[in-house]
Amino acid sequence: MNFIKQLNTNKLLVIIVSFILAITSNNLVYSKTLDTPKISPQLIKNNAIFTISQISDNIKFSSNYYDKLLEADRFYKQGDLQTAKQIQKQVKPDFPVADSPPAAEADLSKLDAKAKQYWTTAIEAIEEDPTAEEAITSRIFEPLKSLVKEYPGFIPGHILLADTYDLYSEEDNALRVIEKASEMYPGRDDVLDNKIDLLLTYGKYLEASIAAREFAYSYPNYHKTPAYEQAADKYFQQYQKKLKSKITTSGILGSIGQVATGNESSALEISQMLLTGENTAGQAFAASIKAQSKMVSNSRQLEYINDIGQRLAKLMGRDEFTYEFNIIDDPSPNAFALPGGKIFFHTGMLQLMDSEAELAGVLAHEIAHSVLSHSYKRIGESALTNTASNLLSSVVGREVGAVAKVGELLLSQKFSRGKEKQADVLGLRVLDAAGYSADGLYNVMAKLKQLSGKSNFAESLLSSHPASSERMRYLEELIQNKGYNRYGYEGVEAYRAVFPR
Repeated sequence: MNFIKQLNTNKLLVIIVSFILAITSNNLVYSKTLDTPKISPQLIKNNAIFTISQISDNIKFSSNYYDKLLEADRFYKQGDLQTAKQIQKQVKPDFPVADSPPAAEADLSKLDAKAKQYWTTAIEAIEEDPTAEEAITSRIFEPLKSLVKEYPGFIPGHILLADTYDLYSEEDNALRVIEKASEMYPGRDDVLDNKIDLLLTYGKYLEASIAAREFAYSYPNYHKTPAYEQAADKYFQQYQKKLKSKITTSGILGSIGQVATGNESSALEISQMLLTGENTAGQAFAASIKAQSKMVSNSRQLEYINDIGQRLAKLMGRDEFTYEFNIIDDPSPNAFALPGGKIFFHTGMLQLMDSEAELAGVLAHEIAHSVLSHSYKRIGESALTNTASNLLSSVVGREVGAVAKVGELLLSQKFSRGKEKQADVLGLRVLDAAGYSADGLYNVMAKLKQLSGKSNFAESLLSSHPASSERMRYLEELIQNKGYNRYGYEGVEAYRAVFPR
């Protein structure tokens, strides 16, 4: 239960003061390893040109751009990283200066009188426990919201506002506040602990598992990481128990599936797959998709993608998954992830890219979606909510098997803004740790953004992986604030040797 709900309001002030004194800042360090891929001797010129105006000076993804990256790769392989960087900077304009959040602060005594007044006003009102709505708003919520807005670095302000929303049964607002705080300060375990506490209070076990796992894999060397990994597994088991109870007790999938589609057996097929766990369910979904799709069998291309994907997956943390990487013969530039690390690329996506760093950027992002159970959640959450009929009416068909249609659902519907950010955070950490240029994913998104409105192909990926100006800016800020290297290995020659134009 949320800690505020366990308190009498007349004791709240004492506990909050103790809580503030107990908070300490966190210095999180993550490991960075260098794994330089081998280079093929073949060079194939790139004739595709894309112009992006997302950053201050336009990037022209032309043959000259990739020729420069190829030149930089040669110095990179020799260990001359400084020369490689100088060459890349000739065609990679600097990002605009990133907006970084204010430094986190947990000590109220270090804030000014105005901030202290906001805090004191809210605390005194909470202690008095007013019942009139006007008093609750003016004496509690307005001061706390002003505190968070004007002093966003004061972590206890976010936590208290979220817990106070919870105290007054405003679940959505409580989660919104703590989610925003976790986006601003992803390395704060006090924020994470409060977020997990709220999610568990609301029965959101899978979301709690995802939150704990994201933190653990984003900060693998932090002293609390093993505990968060264990907690993630525990919450996932609780989620599966809840899912099984829903399915077996209420028969929600079978009954709704029969009403929505007249096909109860197909609905139950999906539910049974979910109960087998992420890895096994992913294998079943992947096998069905491959049976219904035109798959690429080029061994060189499959081995190339698999080699890169497996190396990235090892840096993610979900060793229990059996990762596999597949190519569907489809001209639309798309990629998607199934549960358990089953990743699919369309040939159109591979034709859009021009370097191994770009491929690795998309791979890392998609693997992160699987690692963080986003695909599994999308399917499973429909079994626990009133939207089950919507899922089943989409995935159960008479021409294509129900399991295969799950893949289409994951491909066609976009993840939430929060889920995309989670995959970006983990994916970019792994991309950088592997020694690739950290802007690989950014450049692919930039190309797609340029094509949007001009190509129906581009729209398909943008529908599931939006490249909005906000997201592009977020990627810029993430790369800068985390200190990731935009001038690492690009792998132009290696990529173009396997995927020639």
